[in-house]
Amino acid sequence: MKTLLNRMRWSGRIALLLAAGWSTLAPNAPAQADEPAPKRERRDAEAEYSEGSFGMERLFVPRWRLTDGPQVRSAFRDVVKDVVAATVSIQCDGKQSALGGIISPDGWIVTKATPLCGKLTVELADGRKLPATTVAESGQHDLALLKVDATNLPSLDLNAANGSPKVGSWLASTGHSKDPVAVGVVSVPPRVIPSQAGVLGVQIDEVEARIVQVFPDTAAEEAGVEPEDLIVEVNGKKVASREKLKEVIASFNPGDEVELVIDRSGEEVKLHATLTGDFPGLPMGRSEFQNNLGGKLSVRRFGFPLAFQHDTVLRPADCGGPVVDLDGHVVGFNIARAGRTESYALPAEAVQGVLKELMKEHLMVKKHSPEAEAAEKLEIK
Repeated sequence: MKTLLNRMRWSGRIALLLAAGWSTLAPNAPAQADEPAPKRERRDAEAEYSEGSFGMERLFVPRWRLTDGPQVRSAFRDVVKDVVAATVSIQCDGKQSALGGIISPDGWIVTKATPLCGKLTVELADGRKLPATTVAESGQHDLALLKVDATNLPSLDLNAANGSPKVGSWLASTGHSKDPVAVGVVSVPPRVIPSQAGVLGVQIDEVEARIVQVFPDTAAEEAGVEPEDLIVEVNGKKVASREKLKEVIASFNPGDEVELVIDRSGEEVKLHATLTGDFPGLPMGRSEFQNNLGGKLSVRRFGFPLAFQHDTVLRPADCGGPVVDLDGHVVGFNIARAGRTESYALPAEAVQGVLKELMKEHLMVKKHSPEAEAAEKLEIK
């Protein structure tokens, strides 16, 4: 295996691997007695698909058998071995919502913030499930710092990588399996990812910030906004007019949660709305339609101060976890599935800076509190 990985450092490595993938996935390969049903169904479907001529087989091989197939991912098994031990699954009310990475043996974990809701549970690589608490969040970077009650946990070394990976470099995104959840190649170096305006989903008065209509299946409807409500504040910002409300809402990204202070018939009501990126009923643009062909995208996939782009095909629930290079060094954390072949990752160095600020601002509230003492001892490797 190590020999194969070494070969992959040269230009001919992928051609050899893909050729091996075609031969090992021959359509007439016998089924294993203990083969899982989903795997067997996929193999059978592949066999049916490949009954044509040799040339057609090579022309129309499904993409998952190439760069995202099990044979390709298994080649990275030794690369991700150590990092897998420090990768966790974040569950919200029992449903996997994100991946994360342990940054300290004392149970400090970093993950993507926007998917977090309800009762949080962290599943460790050894199978243990522990309740988790959100200690701090960075809305700008969409990162959250979680804490579980545990010690002597395997943790990530965020200092091992020498800067951000170069364009063309291979990456592996870790999960709980011995193989990475997906692999891909760096396509664009670190850059600012522009913001996209969030959508509340209401029609408002021509002058004031009063609700005329609440559209179905929107952030406003889910939050409980009603017609005739007068929005007074959004996240502490006064909105005395229609234009001010539009300006403030547009300053947030899809996936951001905002607090609305509403005047409802003279009574103050506080609601929380998670903004969306699309307005229900409007036709999907061509670019957006093509991006969605590859599967679901992250709700918050825009507005990052610094991120590098890679072509790894991820599920939104697989974001938040570590990304490693061919040397097994953590080079970043997946932060969004943004397009059909477009995913974003925050560089490890940038994540370190954010975590230090979160600890400084949110953990040291009381100078001599247990939380403060724990924060003083916390060192990100």
